[in-house]
Amino acid sequence: MAVQASHAAQARHARGVLRRQAAILLTVVAVLTGTLNYATPAQAVTIPSNPDRIREPVVAGSKVNTPTGSCTVGAVLIPRSIYSRITPYQRATRWFVIAKHCARMYAPIHVGTSILGDVVWQSATSDIELVRVSPRPDPSPLICVAHHPKNPAVCSPFQTFTARAAGQVFMTARGHVARLPVTGSGAADDDRFCTSGWSTGVQCIWHGVSIPPRTPLSYEHLVAGESGQLLNLDPGDSGGPVVNYSAELLGIISSVLPRTTLMLYTPMSQVLSELHDYQLASGD
Repeated sequence: MAVQASHAAQARHARGVLRRQAAILLTVVAVLTGTLNYATPAQAVTIPSNPDRIREPVVAGSKVNTPTGSCTVGAVLIPRSIYSRITPYQRATRWFVIAKHCARMYAPIHVGTSILGDVVWQSATSDIELVRVSPRPDPSPLICVAHHPKNPAVCSPFQTFTARAAGQVFMTARGHVARLPVTGSGAADDDRFCTSGWSTGVQCIWHGVSIPPRTPLSYEHLVAGESGQLLNLDPGDSGGPVVNYSAELLGIISSVLPRTTLMLYTPMSQVLSELHDYQLASGD
């Protein structure tokens, strides 16, 4: 019996050694190959813990579905030019930013089962892309005018539209997550800041750090945040907003560095520099 117990203990020890060696080997391979966790978009059928994230109008932090899964909206934009906002249709059209690795060019983007629009632009170097969101037509009222009391009125429809995206962000307010008006854009400072992905929710656990030297990156113009804990973001959070306590947008979530506590994101200064014909939508 003692011999059998000894053999069993040796077998358990050997299995433990093999598991530790396998974990070390995976870590070495990740470092040598420069593997970054550009999260595969999460399955579209997954319901977020906050159902408001799949309701219209979509805002920064909303869940959107792609042909391969789902990602998170990072920022809602409108054109700067007044000539792009003349008609009711133009004034109700919106654009939003997500991560470039979320969907291919021209891919359709949905919220729930409703199509929002498609990808109309991708950055050549950064992990960002732009989705155009067509407005929803309202029931058409009739405008009737009679030029003389004895003449019949002439009626013509006046079409109005409702925007399907708004300049808001899912952020903590008075102890619960709500849609808050975006107050502008900024850069991370020494204070803590937050991410608002549809999968992991609002996490105010980040502070700015430098990307480690010689870290292989798949995209340019990235900066890093550190959380102090592993497994801080999930698939599906990609494209979501990096935001501070004042509801200023700081950037667009790109990826995590595997087996570290680091998150990479594209700063809003870079986003608005590349999309210089657009500005943040108001928080209406």
